[in-house]
Amino acid sequence: VTTEDAQLRCEHSLRPGPPALLLLNPLGTSLEIWDDAFPALSERYEVVRYDVRGHGESTSGSKTELTMEQLARDALAVLESCGIARAHLCGLSIGGMTAMQIATICPDRVLKIALCSTAPYMPSHETWNARIQAVRTQGIAPLIDGILQRWLTTPYRMAHPEKVEWIRTMLLAAKPEGYAACAAAIRDMDQRQSIKTITAKTLVIGGTQDPGTTPADHALIAASIPGAQLVMLEAAHLLQIERQAEFTETLLQFLAA
Repeated sequence: VTTEDAQLRCEHSLRPGPPALLLLNPLGTSLEIWDDAFPALSERYEVVRYDVRGHGESTSGSKTELTMEQLARDALAVLESCGIARAHLCGLSIGGMTAMQIATICPDRVLKIALCSTAPYMPSHETWNARIQAVRTQGIAPLIDGILQRWLTTPYRMAHPEKVEWIRTMLLAAKPEGYAACAAAIRDMDQRQSIKTITAKTLVIGGTQDPGTTPADHALIAASIPGAQLVMLEAAHLLQIERQAEFTETLLQFLAA
């Protein structure tokens, strides 16, 4: 998919008939991060997933810093290129932030939204500036152990070392400039007021042991979006991996209801 200044790698599983479902990835990952949930989702929906600019096989484009609106416009360009007028959105982490932005600026393009392991606002500027600076000077590698500790609970990491290494490899493949540009979008985002205008039916799924996007963040989203449903799973950040069966079942029930 070609946007104004980047080439985005996209995967579109054609299923004429059922509604489309757009999957939006966490920071530093490629579209494969949805592999565990993908078979069950693609059985029932026309699933679209893609690499955000500067991630996986997508190019970074010319911007050194991105905004949440630019990330939302990229997602809409992906749907456009697949010939999809309206879709369900399921976004995790920065993917959830992008989904909130889409539902706010283009409500007519959205069926239902699932907001997973995400937040409408992530302080502080200093923390994000330090992370951006570190990635630009040293690359992503020094951050990865800390990311994995936040993303998966210790018992899960101990029991599934092969999954941990798979995610580590994916994070190492992200381009530092793409990671930094997207991190700037998180740093500058504040959707605490705008999400109150979201009209799409909304499911909020969080992890009880997620130190990054906390149970309080999920409670705030659910309280802000009229009629939003809140589900908390016993997990850290990567719900679709650590609690794959429960996550997928919860999402499918919500979309089918």
